[in-house]
Amino acid sequence: MGTWRWKRGEITVFLSLMLAVLLFFFQAALQSARYAMLRSQMEEALELAEYSVLSEYHRELLEHYGLFYLDLSYGGGAEDAEYLNQRFSGFLEKNLAGGSVLALDTWDYARASDDKGLAYYEQAVAYMKQKTGASLLQKLKSYEEYAGQALGNEADYKEADVRESQNLEELKRRREEEEEQSTPDPVENVNSLKGSSLLNLVVKEPDKLSGKKADLSAVPSARYLLSGVGARGRNEAGAANDLFFLAYLLEHFPDAVEYLADGRESGAWLDYQLEYLIAGKDSDLANLEAVCGRLLAIREGMNYVYLLSDTAKVAECTALAAALVGVTMIPGLVEAVKQVLLLAWAFAESVLDVRLLLGGKRVAFYKSSASWRLSLTGALELGSLSGFDEQEDEGGLLYQDYLGILLALSGREGKAMRSLDAIEGVIREQAGGQWFYIDQCVDAFWMRTVCAGEQELTAERWIAYEW
Repeated sequence: MGTWRWKRGEITVFLSLMLAVLLFFFQAALQSARYAMLRSQMEEALELAEYSVLSEYHRELLEHYGLFYLDLSYGGGAEDAEYLNQRFSGFLEKNLAGGSVLALDTWDYARASDDKGLAYYEQAVAYMKQKTGASLLQKLKSYEEYAGQALGNEADYKEADVRESQNLEELKRRREEEEEQSTPDPVENVNSLKGSSLLNLVVKEPDKLSGKKADLSAVPSARYLLSGVGARGRNEAGAANDLFFLAYLLEHFPDAVEYLADGRESGAWLDYQLEYLIAGKDSDLANLEAVCGRLLAIREGMNYVYLLSDTAKVAECTALAAALVGVTMIPGLVEAVKQVLLLAWAFAESVLDVRLLLGGKRVAFYKSSASWRLSLTGALELGSLSGFDEQEDEGGLLYQDYLGILLALSGREGKAMRSLDAIEGVIREQAGGQWFYIDQCVDAFWMRTVCAGEQELTAERWIAYEW
């Protein structure tokens, strides 16, 4: 017969306890893995939904201006954030595996018009950084140098013009009183032209001028705008980024020469848009006249400085002044006439310079004897300038370069907001764009959602176009 042997059961109990612990950890690990998988699926669905929402960017903004923005009105005119939430929820549910969206909300929109247009400025700068070469940036940098030079000389010319004109009038009055002899006015013709329409002097074919006007009462720069979270801070305003923004403006907005000299057909909104960025007036004619006035002032200053340095031309003015005045006992009268002649000569040459610029020709910023065109007699008569229309200075600046100088002198916020005026105006004249508002265009926002499937999950993320 067999015998019974009794064994102690301590090891069996220990293993049973360990197995329970291991099963608990295995279950926790499986649950954690399951949660991670669900979380990963949700993140993947969120990413796909994000791409779907952002793919509904405004097509005309991208096509015409290279900008990525989501129009929160979706073409309806009134901003509808709830519709954005519905679109996002719909895309998210389509990509969730067996789940549903319990709640979804969006907020903190980054609008194009935020911070007086600096939000849009940052995206425009990013656009140009991807395509602008070093040579163009160096050229744009020179605009700032030209601008600084032009400001000083422009002020000197204006001061000299007022001073010398008043001085000559006083000396002529004294001569009439003391010598009972009048002094001829050699610049009478020039002075009469100064009071006439500038465009009639500088435009070769006035009938080609645009007669367009725009209602500026409700443009972005004039109306109350929806506010967002502000600029994203990725290309903050500064001297270096101002050059990229200047390059963006010169590339995307037309100017008068494109229509007057290059034969471009009339477009949407105002045609002379770069001029609008500078002058901010409600018609193409008013903007062009204001810009031509600024260009004339720049050229007057630069030409006057050159004349003072050209001893031959100064001597020519001195000789003519002496011949006109003759023998007189009034000190300084010959010198005063000479100075007025120099100023009139600079003005006449400047009129021709602006005329050539509007004709698509190059004009040197710094004049020399080779690039000077008008004789003193021709300047005082200042008749037909058509004989000079085909001349230009090789290596000189084009009209758009001079506009670049004027834009470099303009304030950053003013340029940004006026360019948004132009963008909104152009888009509104496109098919279906009549209800477009630039302050309803966003390129980033926050989103929070709660989704339910096997488990309820919450997610929050920053949705943005990357530029």
